[in-house]
Amino acid sequence: MTALVGALLGAGIWLVGRGLVRRPVPLLRALRDFHEPRRDGTDDASEPSGWRVGAERRALQVVESLGFDLGILAEDLRIVGRSHAQHAFAKLSGALAASGALAVVGYGARLVGLAPPVWIILLLIVLGVLGGYVGADAALRKKAAERREEFLRALSAYLDLVKILVAGGSHSDGALYQAAAVGSGWAFDELKAAMDWSRVNGRPPSAGFQRLADEIGVADVEELAATIRLTAEQGASPSDALACKAEMLSALELANARMKADSTTERMSIPTVVVAIAFVMFVGYPALRSLLEML
Repeated sequence: MTALVGALLGAGIWLVGRGLVRRPVPLLRALRDFHEPRRDGTDDASEPSGWRVGAERRALQVVESLGFDLGILAEDLRIVGRSHAQHAFAKLSGALAASGALAVVGYGARLVGLAPPVWIILLLIVLGVLGGYVGADAALRKKAAERREEFLRALSAYLDLVKILVAGGSHSDGALYQAAAVGSGWAFDELKAAMDWSRVNGRPPSAGFQRLADEIGVADVEELAATIRLTAEQGASPSDALACKAEMLSALELANARMKADSTTERMSIPTVVVAIAFVMFVGYPALRSLLEML
């Protein structure tokens, strides 16, 4: 027991010391800071300030000093609209909250007379730290998956609008810009921003879609960019290509809806099966017991 407590105390001191010691900045973070526009707080009055911003920056420094690279979650963070510092703060706060809750449960059990060993309480604290730290990533991935599904539905509606505008006589590039401006919601805002980026930089719409696909990690947007690029290079009809892509997304959305409905139906049948098994056991147990007693 003394060795376990000493090991945990030593590990805590080592982690605190490692977080306080300055380390070389990772190359990916240095490049990201170099390309991102700098703000000094006086140019933008809406720039968030206060203790939370400082805590988030400090949390990011602690997470990166421990050797964890949040760059692998860049696409999920981008589509959710969360910064690296905010996610680092969520990871550390989740770890502290989970470990604190489990510690309270363990000591509360001792107060009511259950008296669990000290090593079990320490183990619960360690598990709470790990669970809260990793659970933030799981929650982020789940929310990012939901946002991608929502984006696909908006993309399907967007392509339907483009198809209608092209059928009405608009040029394919103009229809892409007009359809993005007509829609509302965060997904259409992302599409409009991609189109605005293409127009400001003098690039074709496929470049804006490709840039958006690289940022949010939606494969269908990348396929749309490739479709537009190939139609421009090969001289094919852009209206036919966009119409085929819209029909494909509509079919994919319908298939996903059916799959979710089937999955929900299967889950709803589980309670019925459990009740049926319990009823059979309740009815058949007396007869089975009588048969065993006769033997």
